[in-house]
Amino acid sequence: MLGHQKPKNSMFQMVSVEELVPQDHFLRQLDAVVDFSFIRDRVRPLYCEDNGRPSVDPELALRMFILSYLYNISENRLCDEIAMHAGYRWFCRLDFHDPVPDRTTLVKLRKRWGTNDVFADVMLHVVKACVEAGLVSGEILAVDGTLVKARAATRSLETIDPPVALEEYLNTLAASDATTDEKVEPPNDNEPPSDEPPPTNSPGASERKAGDPNFRGEKFSNATHRSKTDPDARLYSKGPHQEAELRFMVHNVMDAKSCVILEAKASQCSGDAERQAALTMLESVRRLGLDLQFLLGDGGYTAGWFLRDLMALGIEPLVPIKGEIEPLPTWQRRTFNLDHMRKRKVRVEVAAARNRARMMRESPTYRATYSLRTRMEHRFAEGKEWHGLDRARGYGLVAMDIQAKLTATVQNLKRLVRWKRRRPKAGVAIMSATVEARIERTTATATAAHLSHFASLLRRFVPVVSKCLLPSFST
Repeated sequence: MLGHQKPKNSMFQMVSVEELVPQDHFLRQLDAVVDFSFIRDRVRPLYCEDNGRPSVDPELALRMFILSYLYNISENRLCDEIAMHAGYRWFCRLDFHDPVPDRTTLVKLRKRWGTNDVFADVMLHVVKACVEAGLVSGEILAVDGTLVKARAATRSLETIDPPVALEEYLNTLAASDATTDEKVEPPNDNEPPSDEPPPTNSPGASERKAGDPNFRGEKFSNATHRSKTDPDARLYSKGPHQEAELRFMVHNVMDAKSCVILEAKASQCSGDAERQAALTMLESVRRLGLDLQFLLGDGGYTAGWFLRDLMALGIEPLVPIKGEIEPLPTWQRRTFNLDHMRKRKVRVEVAAARNRARMMRESPTYRATYSLRTRMEHRFAEGKEWHGLDRARGYGLVAMDIQAKLTATVQNLKRLVRWKRRRPKAGVAIMSATVEARIERTTATATAAHLSHFASLLRRFVPVVSKCLLPSFST
């Protein structure tokens, strides 16, 4: 018999959000491993204590940001998803009748918190939770960077007006004031037209405006062009055979064994951006109190000055540097010029750092641990595939830095949830093994004690028995 469902338009339904969310849901496990209430004390100085309307609960806003980056949902769509998703409502501590904050509220909070380094503290809080849980060792780190497309097209580029010196600007104003009183002659239509092109603001500039798709024959450069949509984005290509696009760089420092991202940072694209960002992030990671020993990097981290500064931090480089051991530079003549002496010292230190890196490349530590560097590539792939790191969400370097930190935060939360989920089983196994070993040790100790007691009894009674038996045998 074919069944048919009849809609029941009940006016009242007794439903609880707690009952709708499964007990083994990921959001329940995530809520159990990290306490997000710390955000209240962190953002309290950003609000007035006794004036104005009450703001949105900071913990609610932070949980909404976590959901947005965890499931790669835009802020506009996130509000609709939370309104109809029971699991999202449960994670945000919202009942069915509680209103969901508007998207504009999240946008304003993101800007305010981003300019006050709130998201950096959120990431630091999660990293400390990973360290306290025993997930992070910190002995071997990995560093790398990736390119992220900006939310701007190539046709948004326009020429940069060259900066004008103050003296030139004042002379131009004086010349314009002097010519206002002079008689302006009308143009002579009988004169032949001039073959010279009209003057432009800068050499090589064109009449094309931002948004015009026709840029055939025009050459773009970061020195002469800027995007009107996102002025912080820069033209960059990873190789000579790739097309240059408007992009940002995202850099991560990761614990190679646990894959926990210890620091994340966004920067503008340049040749030394990866190395400069790596040194800045390592200085921040040292404040965690970890025992940093080795750093894994690709061929982009083999510059001599970077290796020298890295060793000054007490970290040994494990990089694929090429070449043999080079002799340290020497000079035939002494110099007493302080500038020359400083440059000579730098050259010696750089050469010594390269030689040290070449020696580390031949060490057993390099051969045993360098394969762990590919885990960094996996984290970037995970961020781009599942958390929206393939393209910038907002405009500007600040928005890109917020995206980099929140993406790394949700990735660390996934590592922490998995560690917490597996750790009780490992703890039970360790406890059972410990109890079994204790029982074996107790049994062995008791057996040995009984044997020694029996041996002492034998030593005590054997002479007595022999004295009693010997006379009878003699008779």
